[in-house]
Amino acid sequence: MATYAICRIQKIKNWGELGSSSQHTTRERYTPNADYSVQNIRLIGASNVALETLFRDKIGAQTIRSNAVLGVEILLSASPQYFRPDNPSQAGAYNKELVDEFAVASTNWLLERYQDKVVRAELHLDEATPHIHAYIVPIDNRNRLNSRAFFNGRQQLSEMQDSFANAVKHLGIERGVKGSKATHTSVKKYYAEVNQKSDNINFEDLPKPKQNQSAFIYREELKQALQSNLDIINSQLADRARILKEKGELAETALSSERERQKLEQRVKMLEQEVISLRTQAELLRDLPLDDVAYQLGLFLDKKGNNRWRGNNHIISIVDAKFYDFGANQKGGGGAIDLVMHVNQCDFKDALKWLAERFNSQEIAKAVTHHIRTQTEQISKYNLTNNSNKFTPPGADKSHWREVQKYLTKSRKLSEPLIQALHTNNLIYADKNANVVFIMRNLAGETTGAYLRGTIGSRNPFIGFAPDTKRTAGWFHLTIGGQASDPITRAVLVKSPIEALSIASLMAPNEKILYLAADSARSLPTSESFRNIPTIIAAYDNDPAGDEISKQIKEIIPHATRLRPKAKDWNEQLEKQTPTQQTKKQKQLEH
Repeated sequence: MATYAICRIQKIKNWGELGSSSQHTTRERYTPNADYSVQNIRLIGASNVALETLFRDKIGAQTIRSNAVLGVEILLSASPQYFRPDNPSQAGAYNKELVDEFAVASTNWLLERYQDKVVRAELHLDEATPHIHAYIVPIDNRNRLNSRAFFNGRQQLSEMQDSFANAVKHLGIERGVKGSKATHTSVKKYYAEVNQKSDNINFEDLPKPKQNQSAFIYREELKQALQSNLDIINSQLADRARILKEKGELAETALSSERERQKLEQRVKMLEQEVISLRTQAELLRDLPLDDVAYQLGLFLDKKGNNRWRGNNHIISIVDAKFYDFGANQKGGGGAIDLVMHVNQCDFKDALKWLAERFNSQEIAKAVTHHIRTQTEQISKYNLTNNSNKFTPPGADKSHWREVQKYLTKSRKLSEPLIQALHTNNLIYADKNANVVFIMRNLAGETTGAYLRGTIGSRNPFIGFAPDTKRTAGWFHLTIGGQASDPITRAVLVKSPIEALSIASLMAPNEKILYLAADSARSLPTSESFRNIPTIIAAYDNDPAGDEISKQIKEIIPHATRLRPKAKDWNEQLEKQTPTQQTKKQKQLEH
């Protein structure tokens, strides 16, 4: 038997209604169906603060409209068989573990959905079926009472049902059929139905006929004695009939919804196939030679030439796959489908049908050949081997070099001889915006781009690339140590030019070392000569991002090793060097 989630609301429109509701949920008012030997549990809210006080504190000093909703009482429960699966009809009994799990899931849902708007929640265990009463003060983002923002209309209430059902579905509790025609009961009506008890009729308690008492009078006495029991039984029979009716409506709605879903699913599949078919036809037919299409459209080639076609007030000029109508209805376009739509004044689908009826498979093959030939002719018009897009480095601005040099050597603590040597070789210079320009080259020494770094301020955030930079075709790199004819024995990879210069300033040049800035594994050099360097070191930042790049590099170059700076990065480590260490290293670089 399915177990369903129950989520009902009752709007509280005045302080009197709030007081009455509070007296019931706290048992300050006598509740006939409650077992007063059972203790209810407060899940949310202080036990020593009145509910009205909680409401007034939350609402504050704002003016309350006469038609405003002060709050909403939410009742949360489930079908009885969830709480007592072994005997659903045994009112008042429940499995404690199942109740606890339901209470935790419901409390979490209330707090996640309504946060501090939930001022109280009470778990009732003293009645027929466990349930929770929660009180929400609907304060919106402007701190105003606004029930409509949370509980207005079928859509919002349906979404609330969805949300609660989703919060308890891990307990095996389902949502009722969405879109059911069954009428949802209010908190008050549901509460009365759940707790209504049927009195057993004990014939021993019925009045016995008195001596000489007429049958009519005895009948009236029996009627009076039984009437209250019969009223309850009749009410329960009516409720049972209503529930059975609602159950039938649920089943009918579910079956109807499933049939509708299947129909829509089939319709969607048909439309998808139709779209695929139309798209395939369009691809085949769009490139039909336009002069052939114009002929089929009943147009006549102008005797004066210029590939103009006339007829029906059209004067259509065709050039390759383009056309323009100089006639009464001037319009241009491209492709066979557009031409048919224009001349026949029809839609896309009818144009496809028209073309398919007039052009056979051989003519469509001709269209494919025509398309390839046209594309080849178009490509041949361009010289793709010219050097018009060759990278041009940003212009140097000597007036800014002094401040850029100061930034590199003073703010960044980079070696002055190293910076001067690179500047002399035009590998580092200043642009008009006082950015330091780091020239990017491939391993053959050809310039492919430039990396820009802001220098105004101690830690200027600006970084970028000069226009037309081929980011993966070249890198800022330098080689230090050894003789010019010596092979490179070690390559050190870092994330940026500043890092390359920093680690070069830190490492002793005992061998010929290539320092190369590659900010991603995807931009590594791909040449065999680079991959065959005996030692390749991934010297990225001492953080998770640096670890991740190093890991990716090792997947590409298995013999690569990881080297972490002691500080966050190599420039920070360079800055922390003592003056004596800096002087010693500078002398090594000078030699």
